[in-house]
This record gives sequence, C-alpha cells and structure tokens, in this order.
Amino acid sequence: MLAAVAAGCSSGVASVSIKPPAPASTAPAAHATTAPAARASTAPAAHTTSPSSPGSRSTALSPPASPPSPAASPTPSLSVASTARQPLPAATRRDLPAGVFYLLAGTGLARLNVWQVTEGGRERQLTHNRRGFGIDAFDASSAGIVLADGSSSGDHLARLTPRGPLLLRQARGRLALLRGSSPDISNDGTIGYVSPPARPDSRTGGDFAIWTRPSFAGHSTVLLRQRHPLTGPVFGPHGLVAVEGWDGPPGSRRPSVLIYWHGHVRPLLTGVPAIPALIAWGQQAPALALAFPDHQAELLFLDGWRQWLPAGWQPLAWSPDGTELLMQSATALGVWSVSGPGRVTRIGPITRGLQILQADWLARKAPL
Repeated sequence: MLAAVAAGCSSGVASVSIKPPAPASTAPAAHATTAPAARASTAPAAHTTSPSSPGSRSTALSPPASPPSPAASPTPSLSVASTARQPLPAATRRDLPAGVFYLLAGTGLARLNVWQVTEGGRERQLTHNRRGFGIDAFDASSAGIVLADGSSSGDHLARLTPRGPLLLRQARGRLALLRGSSPDISNDGTIGYVSPPARPDSRTGGDFAIWTRPSFAGHSTVLLRQRHPLTGPVFGPHGLVAVEGWDGPPGSRRPSVLIYWHGHVRPLLTGVPAIPALIAWGQQAPALALAFPDHQAELLFLDGWRQWLPAGWQPLAWSPDGTELLMQSATALGVWSVSGPGRVTRIGPITRGLQILQADWLARKAPL
C-alpha cells in the first residue's frame, strides 16, 4: 500500500479545513435515507492494517496521563463560570455507541468550547472560554488534547490539562507562544497545525505553512508552504498525512485531497466540485470521510475509489476500530456502519440552538 501511495507522486498545493459543514437537510426521524450503491468491499485489506506505531485521530487506548509539557505556558485561559447548555440531550447521550466522545460545540462560532461525553451519558464541559474568545478548533487522541485557543489575540496552540489550556511555546526555552490553527494530534503525540503568514506583504514571509512537531514540547518542522490559505493536516494510518487542496494545471485545477508520505505527495480527486469542509480519518479508518456543506458526503479510498455516504448526513468522526462513523444531520446525530453502508441509524437530536463543529470518538478518555 505504501508503494502505491508513493507511486505517481507529484507536487501540489493544499488547502485544509477541519471545520465541519453546516449539515445538509434534516435527517429522517428513524433510519436515514438510502445512499447510492455501496462498494461491496469497504476497503482493500492494506488500507485497514494497523501501523507499527500508533497515530491519528479517533483511535484507541490511552496511555497514562503525563505531566504538563515544560514547553507550555502556565498562562490561564480567559474563562468564566459555565452556564452553557449541554450540546446533547440526556436521551441522546445515553444512546451513543460505546466509547468517549469529544465535541466542539456552542451557540455560534464566537462561543465554542470542548465537551466530553463518557459512557453512561455523562457530559462535561472541558473548556470555559468566554464569548468572542472561544476554542476555534481542537483534536483529541490517546496522546492528549490540542486546542486552537482564542483566549488571547489570535489563535495560539494549547495543551488541555486538568487546570485548563496551557499555551505552548515556539520551542523549548523560548518565551514566544506558538501561534497556529486547525491542530491535529496523532496517537504517538505528533501534532500538526497551520501558521499564518509572518509578514503578509513580503515575498518570503507571506506564506501559510503546515507544520508538524513530534510532541507538545518538540521542535516544529515545515511540511508545506503556500500563499493560499491553509487550515490544517489530518493524520491517517501508516504515517500518512492528508491535506485538502487543488490538483492539475493552472486554469483547470480540480478539488483533491493530497496524501503526504515521507516527502512524497499523491493527489486523490474527490467526486464533488468543491473543497471538503471536514476530513475524518484515523489510524484504523479504511477511508477518508469527506464532508461538504452543499453536497453529498463521500468516502475516498487510498486507491482512488469513491463511495457516497447516505444523503442528508455529514461525517464527524470514525470509531476507534474504523467500522463506524459518527454522523450529523441538521438536527440529529447518527451512526453509519461499514456493515450497512446504505443507511444511517439515528441516535437522537442535538440540543436546539447548539452547533457541533467537530468531534472525536475514542475508546478511552484522552489524558489531560
């Protein structure tokens, strides 16, 4: 499979977004609509093979919690006493599948915070940022939770701890905070994120850049630079990294997902003439699940095969074992299964007036 990924590689430009879409039409009250004919085999066996080292979102076992990183700033996040409504009603929480769920939710883009839902339906608010200074994006894995924290001027990356977000430093021993957005964290602790142009009007400092660092306290290295806006990488199996972008000659570029592996890049064309609003992937995921605000969602396999997901639903996160997808309609959550690809089983409604923009589905709690 790795040879297939590297084969036919070409350079490309990527633009990633991990904001979830405004969900499509309202889902049916019971089971969801029927999708186009599904692929008989969910993915080639090579796609589902677990890598020798863990890494990606929506994956399984959590290691023991480690102490806060020395690269983190003890500066507390701006917070107030929480009076926020819970994003999921009690009945919906009780009917969630097995696992621990992390949600980025709020009444609007200016009031987003991270919530945790554990088995049995217990819902807990993990961040308490005030209006206008919320959490812009996050990711959770068995290595921890990384945030794009808007509690100061602009987004800075932070590690979520039991005491709240701790802002990260650019490098060990340096005072400068780590500015970035759209973070992702793999099970081995590797962090990916985007930085804005340092000097937007300059020739050399006007690029957006995708970075990776091996840990909260590690040294960051550049994966990709470009002048067009970028908003983040997504980790998958076998050390692969997905980036949304465009492929093809100028004047005829098409939306694609760029798969990076050890310096090589291979474009995969989507079946929709638009950039995905969210990519759900993970260590055990058989395919990339692509969400589109105005189009039907789809699965994109590493061999280029595409499979439509049921209409009216958009993907949020893969299950830890890669056999199910947490799905969202305009008003409800549901579960799509590899074993029944033509429908989504409705779990229950989302709290009225609340939005869920991101989610992660883990086997156990992420360490703080």
